[in-house]
Amino acid sequence: MASVASTGLRNLSLSIKPPWVRRGQEAQLHCQYEMEGAPLYSVKWYRGTLEFYRYSPFENPPAKIFPFTGIKVDQKRLKEASIRWQ
Repeated sequence: MASVASTGLRNLSLSIKPPWVRRGQEAQLHCQYEMEGAPLYSVKWYRGTLEFYRYSPFENPPAKIFPFTGIKVDQKRLKEASIRWQ
């Protein structure tokens, strides 16, 4: 009998602090995860169906910000799975 190894994502949690803000106020979005034996492919953030931020470690540059009315991502405070926005 062959054994099958599975790799992937574990212990995924998302946080938004504060949980609600008024227009123009700052919020922090954070995605925490544990990888099981595989490299991270990407972290993507959406509002509705439109993507506004992507982190893909194998792309150059790894972080990409997409224009989105009402969302301003703070480029100086980017981390792979954490962003600040206004």
